[in-house]
Amino acid sequence: MNEIYIEQYAQDDDFKDVYATLIQGNHVEELNYHVHNNLLYHFGKLCVTQGERVNIIRESHTSLIVGHFGVGKIVSQLQRYCCWPCMNEMVSRYVKGCFMYVTGKTSNRKLGLYTPLLISSCHWEIISMYFAGELPTQRKVLIIFMLLWIISAKCVC
Repeated sequence: MNEIYIEQYAQDDDFKDVYATLIQGNHVEELNYHVHNNLLYHFGKLCVTQGERVNIIRESHTSLIVGHFGVGKIVSQLQRYCCWPCMNEMVSRYVKGCFMYVTGKTSNRKLGLYTPLLISSCHWEIISMYFAGELPTQRKVLIIFMLLWIISAKCVC
């Protein structure tokens, strides 16, 4: 991994000048950059080259543990360990282009009243069946069958 970053630092528009200066042995204290094990750090955070940014955003956004979080959570998670210019804008573009995030976001869902069920004219008139099939499990395929009986209690006067 270090070799890939070393090659990319030399060609990266954002970090090539600072990296070349520090590799030659010149120190730039006012910029707060330093090189450790041939990797460039800024304020103790790894400087990520342009070629690796999308990979890091993808890993942060689509990991199985984290899920598909929004821009704020992804940026705060990334800013703990790495840095690059215009991180917020790049993460925002990536997240807004993620189909899973856009469709799963609660503000994009239609909330409120759905179509009401009809009022039955006699007992046990409406029966609904729902199948949710082939849900992933660790052992076998799981299928859920739900049977809904609408009971109407009539008041005869």
